[in-house]
Amino acid sequence: MRTGRPLVAGATTDGPTLELNPESTAGVLLRQSSHPLVSDPVNRTWATLLERPESGETDHPVMIQWVSPESPEPPLHYHPTTETFRALEGTVTIVREGDSIQLAPGESLTVEPGQDHTFRNDTDEIVAFKAELPSMRTVKGLYTTWGLAHERGNKENNTYPGPGPLQSLAVAADLYDETIIPMAPLPVQRLLWATVQRVARLSGTTGIDDRYLDTSFWTRHVEQPEWEAI
Repeated sequence: MRTGRPLVAGATTDGPTLELNPESTAGVLLRQSSHPLVSDPVNRTWATLLERPESGETDHPVMIQWVSPESPEPPLHYHPTTETFRALEGTVTIVREGDSIQLAPGESLTVEPGQDHTFRNDTDEIVAFKAELPSMRTVKGLYTTWGLAHERGNKENNTYPGPGPLQSLAVAADLYDETIIPMAPLPVQRLLWATVQRVARLSGTTGIDDRYLDTSFWTRHVEQPEWEAI
């Protein structure tokens, strides 16, 4: 199944495409999910929520993410809570504290609080993994960045520059105490992000935006699987 392409006025484009086996582990989980398929057209990744905690319950959402061979490796970062990865399709590489660990389907790895980590696809095929994320704020940050990428896409030549620099910094500032990039000592980072937030507010630039969690946004911007056609 070819799905997950960007939509413009309800029509699919020639943008990044998710080639999905509906009978695969990730495909079955996507079909069972009550949440939409979302995408990052800049970095050629797709995702869906499997579990979205409600108020008063556990604060650890679970997400599937598909990563293409062209997807860049996210910057090294760490969290104040654990994060667990479980490979579903293909071999995903998790870099933890400088060690590259390859997870085959069914294998999992937990990253402890404070451990630098990232992930990448070292294969020639799209890989899929399930991740237990620190909180819904992490999800909101990802969805905001990806949603902005869709909104700033060029409809004429099908290019996606991603969020503007200040918008990206504003989202990062909203996440700095939960997704921490080891670029400087924490006191310096706190001062930096506080400055970014002030500048963003003065310019009218927003950071994390809850509207990007709405199903209707993603059904307007990303092609959804047509399960009835299987």
